[in-house]
Amino acid sequence: MNPLLPQRCIIGIAATMLLAPLSVAAQEDQGLYASAYGGASAAPSTSFSETRSSAQDVGGKVSFGSGIGFGAAVGHRFGNGWAIELAWDERGNFLKRVGGVKVDGNVFSSVVFLNGYYRFPARGVVRPFFGAGLGRVLALDIDIDRDGKEQEYSRESGVAFQVIAGGEYTLSSRWSLSGDVRWSRISSGTFEPTTAGTALIGKPRYQPFSLNLSFGYRF
Repeated sequence: MNPLLPQRCIIGIAATMLLAPLSVAAQEDQGLYASAYGGASAAPSTSFSETRSSAQDVGGKVSFGSGIGFGAAVGHRFGNGWAIELAWDERGNFLKRVGGVKVDGNVFSSVVFLNGYYRFPARGVVRPFFGAGLGRVLALDIDIDRDGKEQEYSRESGVAFQVIAGGEYTLSSRWSLSGDVRWSRISSGTFEPTTAGTALIGKPRYQPFSLNLSFGYRF
């Protein structure tokens, strides 16, 4: 069973960033790189129903609270603005209400993405970029705690995609700092309960939106 989100996340980073003026514009170097990021996450509402033999059924609109996410990637820059990377991405948000009933719990996703990027010419000290990725869902879990009894529902397959936009500036010949916004959509699917006598009815969608700060290293 999943622990609560603060225990699951290794990186918690504030959702804002200040770009300090630098005298050196971002350079386009060809070669391998690695990066790691973290940031704040939010998710729009979805819907499902939950049934239990030991409690009244609940269902309807599902509201999520605050959340955080983190990830890491390895990739290659081609020297012409384009880059490709393989990324591991984890997101989580607290669960607030199901059909107007207050609950405790969370939703947590783990996805592997293949991302493509294009970095535009620098504008002052910042180099804007845009990216998109297609991913495979490794795990998507929903934990619901009602009346002190927690139930977990999970799935381990499916497709996800995301779009990314942000800006990068150079710290040194090898290090860079980026800020970005990401929107992901994980395909809906059937969730399996971990406890007999419970069921999650419906195919809820998880579509997290996040603000991130990322450090990159060029080899």
